[in-house]
Amino acid sequence: MSDQTMVMQPVLDGWWFPGILILIGIYLLWKEYKRNMRFRVLRLIAVVVLTVALIGLFLRPALKADEELSVVLLTEGYEKKQADSLFAINKNLQFFHLADAIPYTHSKRIPSLNSIAPIANEIRVILGNGLPAFAWKQINDSSVHYISGQLPSGVTALHIPKNIFTNRESKINGIYTVKENRVTLSLHSPAGVEDSVTLTGTGNRSFALTFIPKQAGKFIYQLTSKQNGQTLTEDFPVIVNEGTPYRTLFLQQQPSFEIQYLKSFLSKKNHSVVLRSQLSKNIFRYEYINHDVVNITQLAKKTLSAFDLVILDTETLQALPPTEIKALEDAVAEGLGVIVLVQEPSLTNRNFQKLFPWKTIPLKSDTTHLLLSGKQSNTLSVASFIFSDAASLQAIIQNKRGVLSGFTYKGLGKAGFQLLQSTYPLILRGDSLGYSKIWSPVLEQISRSKTVNSTLTITNTFPVYPDQPIDIELIANGNNLTLQDDSIHLPLMEDIRIDDVWHATTWAGNPGWHTLSTPDSVQLSYYISEKDSWKSLEANNRISVSKQYSVTETKSVNTKHTVYKPVSPLIFFLALLLAFGFLWFTPKL
Repeated sequence: MSDQTMVMQPVLDGWWFPGILILIGIYLLWKEYKRNMRFRVLRLIAVVVLTVALIGLFLRPALKADEELSVVLLTEGYEKKQADSLFAINKNLQFFHLADAIPYTHSKRIPSLNSIAPIANEIRVILGNGLPAFAWKQINDSSVHYISGQLPSGVTALHIPKNIFTNRESKINGIYTVKENRVTLSLHSPAGVEDSVTLTGTGNRSFALTFIPKQAGKFIYQLTSKQNGQTLTEDFPVIVNEGTPYRTLFLQQQPSFEIQYLKSFLSKKNHSVVLRSQLSKNIFRYEYINHDVVNITQLAKKTLSAFDLVILDTETLQALPPTEIKALEDAVAEGLGVIVLVQEPSLTNRNFQKLFPWKTIPLKSDTTHLLLSGKQSNTLSVASFIFSDAASLQAIIQNKRGVLSGFTYKGLGKAGFQLLQSTYPLILRGDSLGYSKIWSPVLEQISRSKTVNSTLTITNTFPVYPDQPIDIELIANGNNLTLQDDSIHLPLMEDIRIDDVWHATTWAGNPGWHTLSTPDSVQLSYYISEKDSWKSLEANNRISVSKQYSVTETKSVNTKHTVYKPVSPLIFFLALLLAFGFLWFTPKL
């Protein structure tokens, strides 16, 4: 705001009307001066007063003043003793409460989070669970002090995995704030109860619930909590994917059970597989699953570009001639993924060392223990060494011994390794879930990355309620981009700092599923929760956001504000009447 002592708030824009009044005043002064009457000086003063009063009524001047005006905003979960303490310090505080907060003495009600704008710049203290991010953005002043209340009992943190696949174990992790000594949580899918856990003691208790979805699609799962005979059920969204099919080339010198079972594992998931076994120097045997017939007598970059993943063991890698090694390296640099199944000996394999030039650490034992499914660990064969820590080493499976499966980036592609050996006995023992837990992340993370024209992301945290803004980020290359929320077109704004990054905002509609889509068939489904669901989780989200937006140190709530108070028009009106009256009455004296 301006630092001027006085500002004008004219009835009409422009200075032409005051100019006319000044000219009229000068004319009246000249006429009064020429008149041969008594009280000349007083009459001239009356004309000046009359002119000034008319100009004042038109310009409406306002004078600068400092006043103490502080607002305390009460949100759900605030403690009354905190409000009492603030009121005891300053009796002039103004209290406002949101619709879901308990009213305080003489506090005024604010119907919704979108209605705080009129008092946003006057808020100095916020009590309770605080405000979500979109409401904090209405407050321009950065000197707001936040005093949090106590978290309610319930789920205060929830992590839903982004990538959930059919027939694969996934976990829902979270934190439950326990006020009583015992609470039972159970996870329900459309098929029934998936998992349950009992939490004891008080305070924040972490939990993990596992499930194995059988079908792909959009589903509503439920988290049920039972405490003191009361049951609370809350819905959350789960999107299950089939997984992206990829084209795999197996290379082997001689048949092995490990490759045969891995090939069967991929074929059951409808992946495309070509297996080449070398019978003699230039004679190969081929197997095709979900793939056209192709003869690969020699590895070439063009041939390898038709695949997403190449899997071979160290014996086959060692037998490749330099020209094929070079073609393999070039294909990896352009995006191909390679997985090497480590056999003994590998440390003397020059081609292996060329792909993985890290130092190794020898191991005394050739077995390791992994907890794959259930509570009992599995004993698996492993190579007699591990790689030492390296900046370029990306771990996929590891335990206390070190990294057992991992990869390194080489250009656009990845070269990976599997130190676990003879994993197929898991299938023979009926532990297909444990086998999938070993191989699925290895295959997915190392295979060729799929190129997409655009990506959509929602930056809001779960849950999102009706009538709340949803922030969307679109990464796409182009000028004529469009984005739809269900059937509504959304305006896009390009990021001022990063090219090809666009932002949009939509408002949450009715509870349930909604879909964002772009013209190139990129879609993102999102879920709107019921208004009164996940209250403890939403409270924790607001507390975290409010701590980020507010000041860290305590500020005085008696902050002075500069305001401009208009001069009362009654003063000008009375001056105008007195001046007119004096000029009218003077000739009669």
